[in-house]
Amino acid sequence: MKVGNAIQNWLDTHGLGAIIAAVLGIIITLAVILVVGGYLIVTR
Repeated sequence: MKVGNAIQNWLDTHGLGAIIAAVLGIIITLAVILVVGGYLIVTR
């Protein structure tokens, strides 16, 4: 339950903008990894 409380506190203090920014950052990072990895696989 401590993790849940920590997440709840983080959400309460940061708000919706930070949540959206974090989600977009994760999506962009995964997309870059997939593109670069795919490029390296195809070119070898």
